Amino acid sequence: MLSQSPRLDVIAAVESVQDFSRVPLGAEGLDAILFGPPVREDEMEGESSVQTVAHLAACAPVLVVSEFSRPTRVLDTVRAGALGCVTGQVDDDELLRAVDTVVAGGFHLAPTLAPRMHAELREPTGAEPRTLARRELEALRLLAEGLTHSQIGRRMGLTEATVSTYVKRIRTKLNVGNKADLTRTAIELGLLREAGTAPARAAAPVRGTGRTRSLLLGKE
Repeated sequence: MLSQSPRLDVIAAVESVQDFSRVPLGAEGLDAILFGPPVREDEMEGESSVQTVAHLAACAPVLVVSEFSRPTRVLDTVRAGALGCVTGQVDDDELLRAVDTVVAGGFHLAPTLAPRMHAELREPTGAEPRTLARRELEALRLLAEGLTHSQIGRRMGLTEATVSTYVKRIRTKLNVGNKADLTRTAIELGLLREAGTAPARAAAPVRGTGRTRSLLLGKE
């Protein structure tokens, strides 16, 4: 249905996030990513679905197609960077509208998910969890070790612009503003020893998650 739309060009469809890294995106990159996490959270390997959203959102705007069964919450998905959330029962017209909205930088929430998100907003707030994706943890560790954005990009196989996006997202999630605070946070998370030289084992680079139903979209 998406490939038949005159406004969209489906670049690729992959079954896992691990396959996403092998897709040749070209110089123009992506305008949007459709991410369909497994129905059950325990089917994910490594990252949670929310962490995967954060990982993908560093590459392009993300529209999530999910039933949002617990423990996955709509609010956590949005906070991770998703610009759109719909259920698997979305009709063709709404899905196309959602894609157009996300590509344009807007936000789309399926009407059926609005009551759930409203209820989540009314839940008692506690300390916000530090949910960094594994690639963000890796970038934070290298940044705290003193590497520049360009050096981090070469080490991680990313462009300097993508690294800058990672760092902005890390600062927002951790609510920190300067290099000293980032380094201190890296130590608190066990990514660095006090000397700031050796990474902890928890800072393993990201690997693929469980099987998904992801579509990578680009406008013609």
